[in-house]
Amino acid sequence: MCENRAGDAASELTRRRFIQFSGLAGAGVLAGAGLLADAGHALAVPPPSLVKGPDPKECGKTSDSDSLWQRSQKCHSNNTCLQNHADYVVMGGAKSKKGYVNYILVPTERISGIECSWICGSSAPNYWSAADYYATQTPTVVPTPVGLGINSKAIRNFDQLHIHMARARRESWNDLAAQDNLAAWTVANWADSRVSVRGLSEKLGIIPHTYRVLIWPGFNHDNLFAMLRAMLVASLGHGGTTAKAQPLMQYQTLIVIPRPAGGYYIVNSEKGLIDPNNPHLTGTDTCDPLLLMHP
Repeated sequence: MCENRAGDAASELTRRRFIQFSGLAGAGVLAGAGLLADAGHALAVPPPSLVKGPDPKECGKTSDSDSLWQRSQKCHSNNTCLQNHADYVVMGGAKSKKGYVNYILVPTERISGIECSWICGSSAPNYWSAADYYATQTPTVVPTPVGLGINSKAIRNFDQLHIHMARARRESWNDLAAQDNLAAWTVANWADSRVSVRGLSEKLGIIPHTYRVLIWPGFNHDNLFAMLRAMLVASLGHGGTTAKAQPLMQYQTLIVIPRPAGGYYIVNSEKGLIDPNNPHLTGTDTCDPLLLMHP
């Protein structure tokens, strides 16, 4: 699914979505049950004989001792996870002093994290669509608006891919909605977007960071990891390629938050991200500030 050049990947993604979104963007219905209705079809994967799994050298070995990998495999084999699927499980998230409800979706494949290139390919299940679906299913229901997020390699606590499922912070949701005009509407323009969004720093309180924001109709049939990598190719400018962008994946955080007017905000940042119009505002490599998980 990932192309060697940003223009080709971004153009194809935008072309496939233009007709759908142009008819529905103003309807305000995309963030609701309609997007979940065909989740079963969207989560289908090729027959096992046609699937090539993640590279152990890049994505981790099944014999690794990472505690999340071991715990998820145990509850998957025992059918004791909160949600149990052949391709992923849902488990309880971080313990919150304030009782915030949050969960994590964990692949059953050995995938260390966002830096594993296999998740950009067509063989990978749609983990984001699965997280969005299970965040509405008992017993893993998340209060609305549901936010989904993944952390960078440096900031995460476990070396097994997991998508956080938690309520989006009200300040963050409001900031995104108030700055629709600053968000991109195509993958090609996503790299140049800059939006200031407030979130929680446990040390500093509610503070803003700078993010790249894309408005997208839905992702039941889109690989958000592949889209992120295509955006990073575009961010490299002339001569940017997938080979050059892949090493940058490890530094990224990616967050999905429903848009009040319909569709979703696909939100990305990294620690070194700068807003030319506000150079004192920094990026972040964690999804935590925008989601109600801590303290």
